[in-house]
Amino acid sequence: MDSSQSRIPRYVSHASDDGQYEAVRDHLNEVSQMAAEFARPFGGEDWAALAGLAHDIGKYSEEFQDRILHGAGKVDHSTAGAFELGVAGAHQIAYCIAGHHGGLPNGGSAASDVEGGTLFARLRSAARKRIPKYEAFRSEVDLDSLIKGAEPPRIDSDERDPDSVWFSLQFFIRMLYSCLVDADYLCTERFMAGERARLACDSIPTLCEKLEKKLAGFYPPRTSLNKKRCGVLDACQEAGSWEPGVFSLTVPTGGGKTFASLRFALSHAVAHDGMRRVIYAIPYTSIIDQNAREFRQVLGAENVLEHHANFDFDDEGELGDRLRLASENWEAPVVVTTNVQLFESLFANKASRCRKLHNIAGSVIVLDEAQMIPTAQLVPCVRALVELVRNYGCSVVLCTATQPSLDALFERFGCSVREIVPDPQELFDSLERVVYRDSGSLSDDDLALRLGEAGRSLCVVNSRRQARRLYDLIKHQDGSFHLTTSMHPAHRERILAEIRDRLAAGVPCCVVATSLVEAGVNLDFPVVYRALAGIDSVVQAAGRCNREGLMIGKGEVFVFRPLEPLRIPRDVDQKQTMAGLVLHGVAEDPEKGVPIGDLGVIESYFRRLHHIRREELDAKGVYAMCCKAPVVKDADCSLWIRSIPFEDIAEAFSIIDDPSYTVIVAAHAPFDDVEALVGGFADRAAMRRLARYSVGVYEHDLKALLAAGAVEPVNGGVYVLRDSTLYSEEVGLDVGKIEEGKGIFL
Repeated sequence: MDSSQSRIPRYVSHASDDGQYEAVRDHLNEVSQMAAEFARPFGGEDWAALAGLAHDIGKYSEEFQDRILHGAGKVDHSTAGAFELGVAGAHQIAYCIAGHHGGLPNGGSAASDVEGGTLFARLRSAARKRIPKYEAFRSEVDLDSLIKGAEPPRIDSDERDPDSVWFSLQFFIRMLYSCLVDADYLCTERFMAGERARLACDSIPTLCEKLEKKLAGFYPPRTSLNKKRCGVLDACQEAGSWEPGVFSLTVPTGGGKTFASLRFALSHAVAHDGMRRVIYAIPYTSIIDQNAREFRQVLGAENVLEHHANFDFDDEGELGDRLRLASENWEAPVVVTTNVQLFESLFANKASRCRKLHNIAGSVIVLDEAQMIPTAQLVPCVRALVELVRNYGCSVVLCTATQPSLDALFERFGCSVREIVPDPQELFDSLERVVYRDSGSLSDDDLALRLGEAGRSLCVVNSRRQARRLYDLIKHQDGSFHLTTSMHPAHRERILAEIRDRLAAGVPCCVVATSLVEAGVNLDFPVVYRALAGIDSVVQAAGRCNREGLMIGKGEVFVFRPLEPLRIPRDVDQKQTMAGLVLHGVAEDPEKGVPIGDLGVIESYFRRLHHIRREELDAKGVYAMCCKAPVVKDADCSLWIRSIPFEDIAEAFSIIDDPSYTVIVAAHAPFDDVEALVGGFADRAAMRRLARYSVGVYEHDLKALLAAGAVEPVNGGVYVLRDSTLYSEEVGLDVGKIEEGKGIFL
């Protein structure tokens, strides 16, 4: 035997490109120790250590050794560890081990085929000796001692809700899985590629000091507005010492909630041992960009991880590589992300989405624009937040100007909601910069006339079709703009820059838009018209009126009902109806207008909306699936598990249920990226760049574009617009130019 062969361990886990070999035993011990550390914040270290020690014992088979050393075919090496712990009664860990590569499986049933992919089928297959023999592990790995000494974590569930224990169980398994897959990935990466540079982050107390240094410049406040903002800041600092739980921060537009919520989050984390990070979840990427930029300026770029589909790590230079690594498991003290990333990860079953979960434990989670949690997933989302508070050392902050009245739902699951601001209504009254007027029903012609007379005005409507009709009526006027999602993001940014320039110059500017301008878009008009929609949408639109409070008197927000019939989504129609019912009983004061921004009106609207949708708050049955764990047995081989449908849960849970298709405007997009997409070799960075030149279209419009030969289908269900005449600088993609087209709706 030559010297190189003598260095090969008897049982090899990994072989690196430079000829190094890692022993299975070494890998198992390293993953076990790291997974235990990851699980320590929520008391799961013993079980995580077991998962790490057992996850790869299937590599002790001769079949796997033949694969790793000689390139033989694929070998099942994960069922073995799952079986050993399954027969020991630790089926919770068996899920994690069985899925540490392919994802957490469904539990299955007694009828599951032996060859199937469910956990029960795989355990039964192992019991019947249908997997490679792996018994050699017993000479190197002492699982029995660890099994006997392992203390199961204490999971606190709500005694009033008998199903609560099963929700907690599936949540704990997913958290345990997170510890295992993150440790496995990191240990394997370290052996194969060496240690990679990671973020050099400050401690939470240091970040708190940096923020306080910034906020010191706000004191003493010199204007009445700044006095109110400082009052909010003071309330947040004082509340930081409160016991962890669920909080609401109800602050109107202009009240300074961005830095106020950060002050609470950092103060709260400093005040309570075990709190390790702050997570901001935001529905819109435009707001994420703004907030993350402000946080980086105050806290330092190394301390703030911005994680969403549109963030390009390559733009950050050398720091981008460290941020990209941190995004895989949220290893940063401040994470700014989307609702999609947060909530879909909490119900995911794939390793790539679940790796970050253990780092959510011990976090202050700020939900900015909390009213944007989708109604159809409201119950599972709230229940997951309660679980994080109850068993994983988290606090949750519902931060918005239009609180979605979730107190009753949180209380249903055993958590009360505490308001941070002492008197929210007084704060709203003192900062109110607009008056709401009920304009009744308006035709497009009347509306266009009013917009023109206003000089500088914004009109927000519920459908792209109406936006286009209105724009056609006003486009002859100087300074008229159309702004909808028929225009790709880069185009919208150019239009917004022009709009801001005209507003700053005080010259005529009339904008017709859909709801995309209602959050995260810094515009300031003296007059806003808003088609009746949900109360929260009307209040958001009002945030674009007299935004800086510089007018003499108040800005005016006119709420109207379109006279012409429109096709609008059921969701928008239902919210519009509920808003109409709430406002029907509210009198309009000649001076004060309609009190749409009143907190009582907002609360009444959300109560009615949630009541009428009470059967739809878990529209896809996700919470129901999480609360069932029937026992499945096989008497022949003495197997039993609690069957949990992890794969089905992940498939059913979706924050964005978007039926649209992506069309990339080739004439505007980078040529090389388009060619890479068409050729099938576009990487993630290219896809992010192309996203800035993409438009979402619905099925009937896609069919029209395909029938006309205007788009070319490419890889991944994406389409490239080849007929550039269908895209204009005024309105964006214009499917109506095609004879078969029927217009574009919101």
